[in-house]
Amino acid sequence: MPCNNSSIAPSSGASFLIISSEFPPNVGGIGNHAYNLAKALSEEGFQVEVLADIINVPDKDLADFAAKETFTIHWVSRQGFVAQTYFERIARAFSLAAKSEKVICSGKFSLWTAALLKARYPKKEFIAVVHGTELDLKAKAAKKLTSYSLGRFNKIISVSNYTRQFLPASLPSHILQSVIHNGINEAEFEMQTVPGLPGNPALITIGNVTDRKGQENVIAALPQILGSNPSARYHIVGKPTKKETIETKSKKLGVQDAIEFYGAVSRVELLQKLKGATIKLMLSNHTADGDFEGFGIAVLEANAFGVPAIGSKDCGIADAIKHGETGLLVDQYKPKEVADAVSTILKDYQRFSENAKNWARQHDWKIIVKKYVEAFNA
Repeated sequence: MPCNNSSIAPSSGASFLIISSEFPPNVGGIGNHAYNLAKALSEEGFQVEVLADIINVPDKDLADFAAKETFTIHWVSRQGFVAQTYFERIARAFSLAAKSEKVICSGKFSLWTAALLKARYPKKEFIAVVHGTELDLKAKAAKKLTSYSLGRFNKIISVSNYTRQFLPASLPSHILQSVIHNGINEAEFEMQTVPGLPGNPALITIGNVTDRKGQENVIAALPQILGSNPSARYHIVGKPTKKETIETKSKKLGVQDAIEFYGAVSRVELLQKLKGATIKLMLSNHTADGDFEGFGIAVLEANAFGVPAIGSKDCGIADAIKHGETGLLVDQYKPKEVADAVSTILKDYQRFSENAKNWARQHDWKIIVKKYVEAFNA
């Protein structure tokens, strides 16, 4: 199909610059999204370059990582003197934006950088991808700067409806807004059978042990879960930032023998543990400092293995779970509601599991990227 001045297609060789606050091999949801978007656009035939921060990864590892990709990656190593990192990133952003047709920004500082770039390149199209935490900032200066920066974009894509509601009400009406969910690479989940995790059911959470991820909410619900399912076991995968808090609370409630910590694990081991679980829990909190779950990609990753999920209903997870079909949404602060959700899924497990697999297939990046191209062409 021929292209006009307002639309793009793979055959056009249109060029994108993606500026992200994080990127693999570093771990993080924003980086995971930026990587998969870059890869999917590249596989669709577009020219893609990425500018992203990187922390504590040897140059050789970065070179090996980049050599496997079909798009170009420009890393900015975070220095002890933060301002140096900012200046270097801005300088390289100006240089790279000069030769790109469209600029996609993801992450707080990337949004701020776009305000400067748009002043220099007013005719280029700038697209913001917003996840969550960058929108509910409590520092007035940062919030004002974010609002101003977002007002400079041509298009804003939110990863969930929950995230979208935190966009500034003062945004100019000409900015096109849309919601596109996060995606997964379905092929990554085609692994051989792995041993099931201990416990019946085997409950699992994935992610840094923090207030936002809500592992404490699972501990609070464990006494009632164990009351109905005495053989249940809770598996905690992720950086053990607040491990002591979890251990103290579990001992206080007498459930310490039903939990197991694994710490941070490799991607392969993480997926093996997800596949071996019975139910994925994501009882995340919207914290006092404005941090919240923008979508909850780990839900879809569990779903890809046929593992249903239980998640908080007052965050972006509400878009990741089809309530009553792929899992259940609950008030994470009500232990009985969480325990009842576990029992409900177990009673109709096959249906929840099949629905979860089908839901995950609908979020393969080969499908999601077409929604991005459609948004770019709007």
